[in-house]
Amino acid sequence: MSGSKFLAKMQELFGFTPQTDESKKKAIKEIVTKLKLRRIELKKELKEECDVIKREALKDSIKIIKRQIKKGKDILDA
Repeated sequence: MSGSKFLAKMQELFGFTPQTDESKKKAIKEIVTKLKLRRIELKKELKEECDVIKREALKDSIKIIKRQIKKGKDILDA
């Protein structure tokens, strides 16, 4: 996923509408923070879950969020 697609998707997901480059970076930081919090919540759910299918779904969600966090950090560094 390219940087602009990532930003558009996360803005849509969290309801951000930045106008300038500075506000875009701030929005990305907020998105990354929320993704980190969501990842922590999913890890807690994973520890408590007993159903194998649900555990696999949680693992997949954690992997996806981890990639999104990495992409957000890459955009901020660029």
